[in-house]
Amino acid sequence: MRVLVLGGAGRMAYAIIKDLLEIDTDEVSKVIIADINCEKVKNVADEFQNEKLIPACIDIAEYAKLVNLMKGSDVVIDSTYVSSTTSLSIIKAALEARVHVINLGQLDKEEEKQAATMSDAFTKAGLSGVLGLGSSPGISNLMVRELADRLDTMSTVEISFAYESIGTSTLPIKEPFAFEEFVESPLIFQDAKFVTVPPQSGIQYIEFPAPIGMRPAFCIPHSEVWTVAETFEEKGVKNVSVRAGFTPDFVKKVNFLVDCGLMSHKPLKVGDIDVIPSDVLFSCLVQLPPEQGEVVDYGCTRVVAVGTKNKEKVEYTALMLNRPYKGLTNAQHRTGHSPSIAARMLYRGEIKTKGVFPPERGVDPKPFFRELAKRELEIAVTSSAFVC
Repeated sequence: MRVLVLGGAGRMAYAIIKDLLEIDTDEVSKVIIADINCEKVKNVADEFQNEKLIPACIDIAEYAKLVNLMKGSDVVIDSTYVSSTTSLSIIKAALEARVHVINLGQLDKEEEKQAATMSDAFTKAGLSGVLGLGSSPGISNLMVRELADRLDTMSTVEISFAYESIGTSTLPIKEPFAFEEFVESPLIFQDAKFVTVPPQSGIQYIEFPAPIGMRPAFCIPHSEVWTVAETFEEKGVKNVSVRAGFTPDFVKKVNFLVDCGLMSHKPLKVGDIDVIPSDVLFSCLVQLPPEQGEVVDYGCTRVVAVGTKNKEKVEYTALMLNRPYKGLTNAQHRTGHSPSIAARMLYRGEIKTKGVFPPERGVDPKPFFRELAKRELEIAVTSSAFVC
C-alpha cells in the first residue's frame, strides 16, 4: 500500500505517519509526506529514519502538480488545515488522479453538498472519498452508526466531548479552530429542522469519566449535525447536536480574548496599518515556547442516542475515553489513527461503498473499532430502558 499524506509536516500528520510505520507495517510499502514547508517535512522524515518514508515539497494550490503527486498512490490522506475551497480541490484532484481520498476535517453544510456533486464520478471510477474521518467528526460518526444499528427508530442524537490535562496547560494554542468554536453560531438539528443558535449556547452539564468529571458543555459548529441528520432521516431522527466541554480555565481565557475584540475578523486600523485582530492573535500564540515536561492528557467522546427497540423506548450511550498514549498528545491520539485505519480498510477492500460520503454512510464501525482498540481507544456502550 502506497499512501500520500498531505500536510505532512503537521501535528496530526505526525500521528498518522507513526501509525502507518509502526502498526501492521508489512502492508505499507511507501508513505509520501508532502507539505509546503520543505524544511519541516524533511525534518519529520529524518526523525522517523524509515526507508519507506519519503518527503515531498508541494504547494497544494498548484493543482496540476498536486494531481501528478497523487498518481500512483493507493490512498491520499488530507491532513491539511486550510480553507474548505482547498479541501474541495484536493477531493477533485484525487478523482482526476484515480485514487481514494480521506479527509480529516469538516466541511460546512453547503460545502458538503459541493463535495457530494462529485460522488457519482467517484462511484463510476470505483473510488471512495471519505469526508471527516478524524476524531470528531470521524469516530463520533461511527459511534452514532453503531448505536443507530441497535435501534429500530432513533429520534435524538447528542454528541459531546471534553478534555483534561494534568500538570500542563489545556490551551490548544496551535489549533485556531478551537477558538473559533467560541464565536461561531452553530447549526443544530432541532424538531426536524436546521436551526442556527447563538455561540456558547445550549449548555448541558455532562458527567464525563474521571479524571475529566462534570463539565458545562455548549453547542459548537460540527459537521456531524447535518451528516447524521441526513443519513438517519429514515430512522426518524429529529434532534442532533454537538457540544464541547472545555476546561473552565480555558473558557475564561478565550472569552477574555473575545471580550477584548481579539477574535474579530474585521479590519482594525492601528496607526496607518489595517490589521485583522484574529490574525495578530494567532500569530502571537504560535510564537509561544512549547511547554516543558511530559504532557499527560485525557479526552472523552460521548454519544447518546434515544429511540425505540421492539417498540420500547431505549437510550444508548457510547463512550470513548482516551488516556495518555506513547509519543502522542491526546489530540493526536484520538485523531491520527482514524485515517490510517481507514486507509488500510480501503486497501483491503473492507470499505465497499463508492462515492463521496461521511464515515457513517460507508464505514463499518465494528472492524474499525477493533482496530481502534489495538491502539488503546476502546468504545463502551451501555443502555437504559424507560419505565414509561
